[in-house]
Amino acid sequence: MRPASNQSGSTYDDDVRQDDRPEAERSLRRQLDRLWVRQTLRTVLIEQAGGLDPTARVILRAVEQLGEARSTVVAERTGLSRPVVSRRVAGLVEADYVATSPDPADGRAALLALAPAGRALLARLDAAGDEVFDEVTSVFDQDELRTLAALLARFNDRAADVLGVGSDT
Repeated sequence: MRPASNQSGSTYDDDVRQDDRPEAERSLRRQLDRLWVRQTLRTVLIEQAGGLDPTARVILRAVEQLGEARSTVVAERTGLSRPVVSRRVAGLVEADYVATSPDPADGRAALLALAPAGRALLARLDAAGDEVFDEVTSVFDQDELRTLAALLARFNDRAADVLGVGSDT
């Protein structure tokens, strides 16, 4: 049985035999590396267009998903260290992307929330990314997209379990 080919003619699984798990894992790593390179290039383009660096975007997305939350919760959710989150949050607050308010449960701590400018920035980044994402995914049918999303969710959940960091971002 011949592996599926993409439009450029290369095979998705590099002719991996069905009974060769080590080679299948190597093939997956190669594909994830290719995806990582593309994500890195996308990050550079976003930064050049006035967007945020990847760490700041991860934090901003976490704050968006969490609603009001302490920076320690953001660190736990993202798997980033508390000092990194603290430094990045300070920059996001200074840029008016994140707002802070006193934590009613502990007046020494602050709650983070997405500020209107942060919400607007994420909306702009989403709109810019949607067009490219739609083009990339246009060759997949709905069932393939659901299957891919489910497999990647399972992969990410397992990675979070094995690594002991990060969760729902």
